[in-house]
Amino acid sequence: MLHLKFDLAGRPPVFLGNCKRYYTGLSGLALFRNVADAGIALTRVKEVLDDAEQKYNAAVNFDRVAIVLRNKAFKELIDLFKKIAAYLQVVATEDDIPALLQAGLQVIAPPPKRRKSPTPASS
Repeated sequence: MLHLKFDLAGRPPVFLGNCKRYYTGLSGLALFRNVADAGIALTRVKEVLDDAEQKYNAAVNFDRVAIVLRNKAFKELIDLFKKIAAYLQVVATEDDIPALLQAGLQVIAPPPKRRKSPTPASS
C-alpha cells in the first residue's frame, strides 16, 4: 500500500501557495476527478481554499479575531487535504505514482521489512 501525504507546514504564505499548487495538481489528476461519492469534491476544495485565502488577507493587519478565523480556516484546509491523501492512498496503485508526484503529493516508501535472523544455536 502506498503512503501519501501533502506538505502542510510552513508560514501562512508558503502554506497557501502549496495548497494552491496541490489544488491545481488535483484538478489534473484522473484518480481524483470522480470522487463526489467520497465527499471530497474538487469544488469543495476550491471553496475552502478561497475562504482560507480571504481570511489570510484579512489577518495581515494582525487583528486577533481575524487571525483566529484564519487559523480555523487553515485547519479546515489541512483536514481536507489529509482526507484527500487518505482517499488517494486507498485507490492509488504503484502505476499511479508518477501522476501523484506530478500533483504534488509525497509518496513515502514503507520501511523495508526486517527479516528475522535465526537464533544462534546454543552449545
